Amino acid sequence: MLYPVRLCLILAFTFAACRSGVAQTETPARNVSADAPPRGLQIQQLDDPALPIKPVKSRSAEEEAHVNARAWFLTGRVYQQKQDFRAARDAYEKARQLDPEATYVYRELIEVYFQLRQPDEAIKLAVKAVELDPGDFELLRMIGFEMVKQRRLPDAVRYFEQARQSPKIDQHSGFYVLLNKELGVLYSGMGEVDKAADCYEIVLQALLKPSLYGLDSRTVSEFTKSDASSYERIGQVLVAAKRTDPAVKALQRALAERRGKPSSVNLLLAQLYHQTDEEQKALEQILIFFEANVQRGRAPYVLLRDILAKLGDTDSLLARLEALSASAPENRDLKLFLAETYVDNDRLDDAEKLYLDALKDRPSNEVYLGLARIYRQQKKARELLDNLAIPFAQAVAMPETPPDVEAEVAAIVASDELVTALIKLGEDDIKAQPSTLSFPATLLLANLSATVERFDDAESFFQHALKTNPAQASLIVREFGQTMLTAERYASAVKVYQAATENPLLQGEKAQNFLMLATARELNGETDLAIEAIASAAKLFPGNFLIEYREAWIYYHAHRYAEARDKYAAYIEKHKDSPYAKQAKFSLSAIYVELGEMQKGEQILEEYLAENPDDPGVNNDLGYLYADQGKNLEKARAMIEKAVAAEPENAAYLDSLGWVLFKLKEFEKARDWLKKATALKTGGDSTIWDHLGDCHKELNATDEAREAWTTALQHAKEEKPQDAELIGRIEGKLKALKPVDAKSGDAKPDDARAETGK
Repeated sequence: MLYPVRLCLILAFTFAACRSGVAQTETPARNVSADAPPRGLQIQQLDDPALPIKPVKSRSAEEEAHVNARAWFLTGRVYQQKQDFRAARDAYEKARQLDPEATYVYRELIEVYFQLRQPDEAIKLAVKAVELDPGDFELLRMIGFEMVKQRRLPDAVRYFEQARQSPKIDQHSGFYVLLNKELGVLYSGMGEVDKAADCYEIVLQALLKPSLYGLDSRTVSEFTKSDASSYERIGQVLVAAKRTDPAVKALQRALAERRGKPSSVNLLLAQLYHQTDEEQKALEQILIFFEANVQRGRAPYVLLRDILAKLGDTDSLLARLEALSASAPENRDLKLFLAETYVDNDRLDDAEKLYLDALKDRPSNEVYLGLARIYRQQKKARELLDNLAIPFAQAVAMPETPPDVEAEVAAIVASDELVTALIKLGEDDIKAQPSTLSFPATLLLANLSATVERFDDAESFFQHALKTNPAQASLIVREFGQTMLTAERYASAVKVYQAATENPLLQGEKAQNFLMLATARELNGETDLAIEAIASAAKLFPGNFLIEYREAWIYYHAHRYAEARDKYAAYIEKHKDSPYAKQAKFSLSAIYVELGEMQKGEQILEEYLAENPDDPGVNNDLGYLYADQGKNLEKARAMIEKAVAAEPENAAYLDSLGWVLFKLKEFEKARDWLKKATALKTGGDSTIWDHLGDCHKELNATDEAREAWTTALQHAKEEKPQDAELIGRIEGKLKALKPVDAKSGDAKPDDARAETGK
């Protein structure tokens, strides 16, 4: 019997010989007559020669290509078995070129590309192969695994799902069960509990009835020993998805495997019974779990508290926790939960002792926050500041403040007395020589001061932080500058960012600080200096889309519309896919309106709306544009209502709705929406108040109109830069109102105007 390699060689050369119609020999004979019959191919001397087969019918070009492709494919197999993967790749590629739809070639070629460590090429081929054969579940699974390796989990799920739903797969096969297990793991990792449970229910069914899926005892054993598909893991997922019946089956099997020994399975059963309001069973199971002395964080103790609450036995919680802690003194999670429970029961001294013991053992934010909670209730400002400052400073460096830190700060802000005491304590520490105020404490006090709008104090603390902690300049500048911008203290923000651009420790962030300096200067009404700053940022980071967007915004904000138009148009052309492309289009539309080119402004928004019919922003902006012109009013109303439904607390959208209702002469409804807009934190806009004044005027509420327009005028004069046209229009409306009698405060009758000369 020939070895496989020799057999493949013979077949490959035979196909090659058939291609040419001429037999080949390993060593061509010399001086052979042209009429002599071919000797054929012999690998060894005693082998029968492999003679070319003379076809009865000549092949078509397509058939010839198939034959040649097969020959190259077999050649590739030879090289692949010899582990000459480059030669195998070349042979397979020739086969693929000759027969692009031969899926058998793709399968081997993909494997070769993986061997050559060219996964991208392998994936491209695999995607092409499944396009040719969408039901190839094995290949789909292989692509899914590669997506997992590349951490492209949504793509991995898509391919695994396509494999699982393939019409070619036997849904009562071991391979189908394996796919469900793998998908269950993926869905669990992505937090899609219900989809994971769907997959694990199939795995559980297969384990409980293996004959239905052709699983032997060895395969079942391998499944249940795997962490990803053990009965406990299956039960955990099903409990999370609240699939009660299958969860019970899985957990009972898991208990049987442990022969009744207390374990984390009992905790899962407690969770399950708690979900189904079987609290007595839940209590029994969680007490068994505690016997195992397995640490699972604070979750088991929270569950115990919830179970006892449903049983109406909350009074026993402390005693139970104390008993558990006494039997497991090394259980830190239990100790901290007990301390938290002491605080809830006003046993602050007992809680403090536990927290201080834990602090000696290992400092953590949970311990610091627990102590801060105690000292806040005891109004011990020094201890509160020292303990809360550490987790707060760490939270500042995170994308989002942890809710427990945020809640503690909010509780402090609610006490004017405590805030005043903390700020006074910080001021005294700064005056000390040398200062004893730590960086975390300084940062906390600066933010507390800003939260209660004591901005002078906030500036003082931020400046102290910069002076005493130069290594933390990056973090301080970020917090300091943003705080001043939010507080609309633009001159202070300018100083912060100007100093940052000159700070030798912040050279790596110079472009960012010039960008922020440009923003602060423009908001402070220093347009020319803002343009200089943005130019400095662009010089350091040429072609940056954010810098170029901010440059266009500066001209727009400064009402230099012609220049802003050119900048935005260039930006949209250059950065079509940037995160700011949409807003740039909206701004360009508004600029065209300001320049009197209404049709161009509308066209931009109409084109965007056609592609994005549910976008709240474009529905609002185009709807407002229609309303302002008094056209397409019902259409505008529907569009703006869609925007308001999406963002009901957006003051600009509420203003638009009020304005279109005004144009429709529904003045009372318009007034109500506009009043709601002005009541919002972001509703202090001169245009909104101007619109509200118009509504009051139409409703003959003269005093209310005067009040609204006066507020609008005040806001308009505070804006930088000022809109002279808007100011003039509001002043004209106020002058047109009936004058107020100086003595009575009532509006004078019309004939009184002639007497006063007004």
